[in-house]
Amino acid sequence: MPGMLEGVKIVSFSQVVAMPATTTILADWGADVIKVEPLWGDWQRSLVSFNDTPLLLDLEKGEIELHFEFLNRNKRSIAVNLRNEQGRQIMYRLLDNADVFVANYSVDVLERFGLDYPSLKDRYPELIHCLLTGYGTRGPKARDRGYDYVAAWSYGGLMSLVTADPNSPPAIQRPGMMDMVASAHMAAGICGALYHKQKTGEGQSLELSLYHTAAWTIGLDTQVALFGYPPKVWDRARMPNPMYNSYRSKDGRWFMMVHPNQEYWEPFCKAIGKLDWINDPRYATMESREENREEMISLLDELFALKTWAEWEKSFRENDLIVSVNQTVSEILEDEQAIANNFYTDIDHPVTGKARLLNSPVQFSGTPARIKSVAPPVGAHTEEVLLELGYGWEEIAQFKEQGTIS
Repeated sequence: MPGMLEGVKIVSFSQVVAMPATTTILADWGADVIKVEPLWGDWQRSLVSFNDTPLLLDLEKGEIELHFEFLNRNKRSIAVNLRNEQGRQIMYRLLDNADVFVANYSVDVLERFGLDYPSLKDRYPELIHCLLTGYGTRGPKARDRGYDYVAAWSYGGLMSLVTADPNSPPAIQRPGMMDMVASAHMAAGICGALYHKQKTGEGQSLELSLYHTAAWTIGLDTQVALFGYPPKVWDRARMPNPMYNSYRSKDGRWFMMVHPNQEYWEPFCKAIGKLDWINDPRYATMESREENREEMISLLDELFALKTWAEWEKSFRENDLIVSVNQTVSEILEDEQAIANNFYTDIDHPVTGKARLLNSPVQFSGTPARIKSVAPPVGAHTEEVLLELGYGWEEIAQFKEQGTIS
């Protein structure tokens, strides 16, 4: 069955996480994504480990970099040296038939290769040109390079909001977390631009920064701050609503509950076996619970430590409360809920044999996303793509001799 974006051609001049993740989503949806790499490949291919977790596996049938595999399935790879004129001409010919061009290299690099939007817009008026940067293309940090840890997590304010003690070292995000958020925004923007192009025939420029992505991700805090009320860091011992908090069971499992209004109060009291609290003036209303929050949270800490998570979960379910255990990533891999909702695809991988890949999260009933191919070796499709562009075998041989392709 054809994917939703079947027939859309995307030329990707991108590396590492954010923009490759964008084009993975679109490739899963059926787009033909051609990944243009330097002759030595996207440097993500050679990342050996991260935080003591091995990423580059050297197996009997070859090497596999686990992050790269996730971020580049369903794509074709061509390796082109854009430092010489022949390489740039290959890129321009690729763009002749492309619907979308995506990049997350610095503006300086794009200008050097003639791939910035001002250089391309007149030659390719129907092209959708997409640029992802750290901080945006204007302002004092426009030329600064930035990964998501720096431009989004740190500079974008998220780090300040999840570090409870201002005197302790700030909390560190997980690898590529804000890159993945940015990728969803860019994928949505590209689809919007494709719809506009379908109606008008016009291409345009799309810009997204990791910095702006961070401000949007914490948009509820950002918008309140715009009205003069800076956000406060949450302290679980003083949460205004004790039913909107995390607690720990007898067997050491943390769980999170979210009960934002009064309708949950009576079921909550039944679930925890505290019927006498229902009309207790200390806790009976949202206002009284906030006033006596520290006392109530302390009592709940003691209460929840008396039973295991399994016992509490049964009681929460019986009373239709909104609570979930704090799962580990390893638990998610085997979670019945994840498996029932098609989180993973099992594949036969040429290097690892049997393997499981994480699916992109949007599920279409009529045009389902699919994982059709694994991440390609660097330059695996160079000859194939050049032949499609009209180059002959003699020209391809000359390009190889000149160091233009590999």
